[in-house]
Amino acid sequence: MSNLPEIASLWIGDHLSWLEQLCLKSFADMGHHTTLYSYSHIDNVPDNIHQVSAGEIYPSEPMLRHARTGSPAIHADMFRLNMLKKTDKIWVDADMYCYRPFDFKTKWVFGWEKPGLVCNAVLGLPKNSKALSMMIDFFQDEYAIGPWLRPWQQRELEIERDAGSPVHFTAQNWGFTGPTAVTHFLKKSGEIKHARKEQAFYPVAFKDRNRLILSKPNVEEDDLTKDTYGVHFWARRMKPRLEEKENNWPRVGSFMRGLLEKHGINPDDAPIPARNRIDEALLKDPELCAKLAIEGLRAEVSMSSMSRKYLVDEQFIKECVAKLENAAPDIFRNVATNLDDKCD
Repeated sequence: MSNLPEIASLWIGDHLSWLEQLCLKSFADMGHHTTLYSYSHIDNVPDNIHQVSAGEIYPSEPMLRHARTGSPAIHADMFRLNMLKKTDKIWVDADMYCYRPFDFKTKWVFGWEKPGLVCNAVLGLPKNSKALSMMIDFFQDEYAIGPWLRPWQQRELEIERDAGSPVHFTAQNWGFTGPTAVTHFLKKSGEIKHARKEQAFYPVAFKDRNRLILSKPNVEEDDLTKDTYGVHFWARRMKPRLEEKENNWPRVGSFMRGLLEKHGINPDDAPIPARNRIDEALLKDPELCAKLAIEGLRAEVSMSSMSRKYLVDEQFIKECVAKLENAAPDIFRNVATNLDDKCD
């Protein structure tokens, strides 16, 4: 299958976990010329994976990290678009498994994650794609306000911009430069017509992801059909589960365990590292929690805006509000009252 399209991904860091090794190796084992771009040497890239400097495509500085999480996902999003503009390779996230060769006769390679949303974990576009050009042009303005956002979200960002504090795209809500933006521009250009069904690359939905690593319920033959080319492993949530609860191994008899055996990958040789957790002091700070609860209850701005302002997850704000509403401990209630007095 020498005529198979070339596959490429990006890894920011100097070490792969076994999950990335498995996914990258699956493409090479299926006969794809597979390139891994990186900004520094990676010491445990599987055989037959070609390691290339990412600087050939997109500069490493400034490294575009999400302000709240520190994730370089935004940098990867910008790299992906520029790679598609400069090469004929198909982009895949490093947690996309090759179930069968990507033997496509078209340059448009992407699929629905769920109704209304195209995921960019697999993305192939011709260099002259209108959607690709529009995305690259749009993100030249790092303070741009996404027309795909809800009207109230756009208005909130416009107010901040007009007040002299425009929100940089690294400070916007998680995923701003990702699938929602891609879906918007594919629709705008009309190229959305090339989107493949969910079965193509996302046969196991995000909500069902644990089936990939559990013995029961397992991934059944009905999940993976003749139309399935890839299987997304949802690494952002899957890797913490594997590291924290599964001792780094998918369970015996699981779909993923079988793939490790098929491709000769040993998790003990490249374990998933522990994730960076939110500062425990932040989570236990009653004053901050009380302040967030009060602002949340007042609802003068959205939780999205508060999340950007305080660099905390919206779920954390909701938990703080719940504590205040549900008879918080006296010490918490006193702090909240004192803060409320100061605000008045």
